[in-house]
Amino acid sequence: MTKDIQEWFLMPSIKECLAEYEKQELGLISDIAKHGCSGGVSGLTYYNETTSFYDQHETEIWSILTDAADAAGIRNGLMLFNICKNPFSLTTLKNDMVWFAVEATAQALEDAREGSVARC
Repeated sequence: MTKDIQEWFLMPSIKECLAEYEKQELGLISDIAKHGCSGGVSGLTYYNETTSFYDQHETEIWSILTDAADAAGIRNGLMLFNICKNPFSLTTLKNDMVWFAVEATAQALEDAREGSVARC
């Protein structure tokens, strides 16, 4: 892992991580919002990266999952099933949850940006 990726990875919140990710020109939040993490996000590609990210942001990831479940009117367990249909290991589950939380955060940030532009 390079120093730049470690720096954006270690920000205190996922929102701040994404802002730093874009600031360092590693990628665009809009790309994550549109295409998801499976298209390749520098620093969230390999299991060792996503599990470390999960461990760093576990509480926030579960909060994002709970908020999404509440918004959909479903229980957390069903939301978790929708995120990771076949968790054959804890590593796979963590990976899928990280990608979900990062994608949801990127989409929220993009929605906020578009809302700001529409009000101008």
